[in-house]
Amino acid sequence: MQLWDEAGAEAAAAARDERAAGHTRGLASAIEILGLLRLRQWRFLDAYDCFDEAAAVLDGIRPADEGAADVPRARALRGLGRLDEAQEHARRALAVFRANGEAYNTARALTDLAEILLAAEEPAAALPLTDEAIRILSGENADQHVEYLRRLRERCSGPQE
Repeated sequence: MQLWDEAGAEAAAAARDERAAGHTRGLASAIEILGLLRLRQWRFLDAYDCFDEAAAVLDGIRPADEGAADVPRARALRGLGRLDEAQEHARRALAVFRANGEAYNTARALTDLAEILLAAEEPAAALPLTDEAIRILSGENADQHVEYLRRLRERCSGPQE
């Protein structure tokens, strides 16, 4: 609905409540949601700051705890034009998601990496990533994301047959 101010207020309230309750992962998730909101607003530096803050919160979690590596800085870095760093973060996230057998998050990381490669003018490298993400998500009832991937694929190679 693009009600940015209201969404931001709700995310900030969630972060405040999670902090008060001592829920470290919930706090990190609320801050990450605020970062994702900033990405949708094209506020890349604010988004990156949120992702850094969420990462700092997650640093309080033991390394073996679930969710410790799941903060999407790559998208914010891509928006800032820091493509090498973005690619490094996306590849690291992809490795974690693959290792944990997380199909949906693997496909999301593949999408992020393909977008970064397109921004770096490497469409041939992005193409197999979009194809893999489409294969994964076609079985996940993620129709909206699959449609987005098809459009992304067209940017890599021209219209799909």
